[in-house]
Amino acid sequence: MKDTAATTVLSKRWKPLFLSQLILNFEDNPFPNPSQFRRFLNSFIAERDNNLPILSFNLKCRFRYFKYDITKFVTNVVQRGVQNLSIDLLFHGRVPTCVLTTKTLAVLKLKRLTFDVPHVHLPSLKVLHLEHVTFGYFEYITKLLSGCPILNELETKDLFIEQYSRVLRVVVLSLPNLVRANISDDLIRYDWLHMAQHLRIRQVCMCISIYLSIYLSMQISRSNL
Repeated sequence: MKDTAATTVLSKRWKPLFLSQLILNFEDNPFPNPSQFRRFLNSFIAERDNNLPILSFNLKCRFRYFKYDITKFVTNVVQRGVQNLSIDLLFHGRVPTCVLTTKTLAVLKLKRLTFDVPHVHLPSLKVLHLEHVTFGYFEYITKLLSGCPILNELETKDLFIEQYSRVLRVVVLSLPNLVRANISDDLIRYDWLHMAQHLRIRQVCMCISIYLSIYLSMQISRSNL
């Protein structure tokens, strides 16, 4: 996408090709300031054919933007039936609400974002990666996972909770379609992962990393039920 964008600037004849791409990767690192990147994104939205789908979209930002700017752009992407979505915001922006009710989304990767949306409905999601994601409450983690009924792959690293509830609740969560899990934090309960055929857990305790890799066959999983 960077090369395509540069080519578009150099020659207008490449512009239709740039605007017709179905796999999009945007990063603000090449831009000197957030204003120029914002103008570039707004121009892209305005000129791209609204009837053209977006299959995969990757957004990585190091600058701080207004919530409206990120939400506006991501909403436009979601409305195009995106299937693969990756968002990395260095300033820990909030996950746009529209992302969590996207029926076409199959792969979702979130990094350095804040999650405070209580309602989740991702019926097509199979792959979920979370890294340095902050949740408003612990219950939001369970709501997110419960809203992904056909989840196959789960990867988490360094999750955080803003506020812990005073009342401890017993959470029963089932991920019946889970095949692979890679867990690197202590907020994901291991009993949620019992259906996984390939399980990798990394625990950090007193600055000592303990790696536990368990590979389970379907037959072994069934025999323990």
